[in-house]
Amino acid sequence: MKRLSVSTVIGLGIGVMCVVMGIATSGNFRSFYNLPSLFIIVGGTVGAVITSFPPKQLKMFVPVFLKGFRRQKADFGKDIQTIVRISTYARKKGTLALEDIAEEYRDDHFLYKGLLLIADGVGRETLIGNLKDEIYYMKKRHQSGYAMMDMVADSVTSLGLMGTYVGLIPMLQHLEDPASLGPLMAVELVSSFYGAFLSYVVFGPVAHRLRMMTADEVLRDTILLEGLAAVQEGQNPREIEERLMSALTMKQTRRMGSRKRGKDPIQVDFKESA
Repeated sequence: MKRLSVSTVIGLGIGVMCVVMGIATSGNFRSFYNLPSLFIIVGGTVGAVITSFPPKQLKMFVPVFLKGFRRQKADFGKDIQTIVRISTYARKKGTLALEDIAEEYRDDHFLYKGLLLIADGVGRETLIGNLKDEIYYMKKRHQSGYAMMDMVADSVTSLGLMGTYVGLIPMLQHLEDPASLGPLMAVELVSSFYGAFLSYVVFGPVAHRLRMMTADEVLRDTILLEGLAAVQEGQNPREIEERLMSALTMKQTRRMGSRKRGKDPIQVDFKESA
C-alpha cells in the first residue's frame, strides 16, 4: 500500500486549521452552522456529480480523491539506470534474452510491456506506437479522475453563489421585517463560505495535485519509451544514459552521479537465467 504524502496532509491540515482558528477568533462556531446552506452545497454538488458521470466512474470517486494524498515520488535517475542496465544486458545476451528478465518488472506494466515487445522482435514503429498508446490511454484515465475533482471544485463555488441568491432574494422581499433579515443573511453568507472552503482548500488543490502526478508519470513513461527504443536499436549504453539524462534537473543529475560514484554505471546486476 502506498504511503501518504506528508506534504499534502500537512498542507490540508494547515488550511483547515487556519480556517478553524479564524472562525474561533471571530465569534461563535454555531454562527457558521446553517442547515439550508449544507443542503444547497452538499446536496447540490452530489446531485450534479451523479448527473454528470456514469455509475462505473462514480465508484472511483473516493479512490481517486484518496490518490491525491498518496506519495508518488518519481525517481527518474533510477529509471535511467534501469534502462542502462537493460541495454548492457541486451548487448551482451541479445534482445531476445530480455524476455528472461522481463518478469523482474511485472509490477511495472509499462516497462514490462516494452521489454516483451522488444523480445518479440517487433519493429521500431510498432514498439513506439504501442508504448505511445499506453501513455495516451493512461492520460485519458487520469483525466477522467481529476475531472470529477474539478467539477466538485467548480460546483461548490457556483452553489455557494446560488446560496447567496437563496438568502438575498427573500431578504429583499422582507426588508420591512428586521427580525427575518438575520437568518436569511446567514444562508447567503454561510453558503458562500462553505463553497469557497471546499473549493479552494480541499477539492481544488487535490485536482491540481492529481494533474502534477499525471505529468510526472507521463514524463517517466516518455523517458522509458526513449530508452527502450534505443535499446532495441542496440545503441551504446553510455550514449543512452547521456541522452536520457537531459530530462533530469541539475539536482537529479547530481543525485544520480552520487549513486554511481565508485561503481560501474553500466554494471549488469540481473540474475542470470537458468
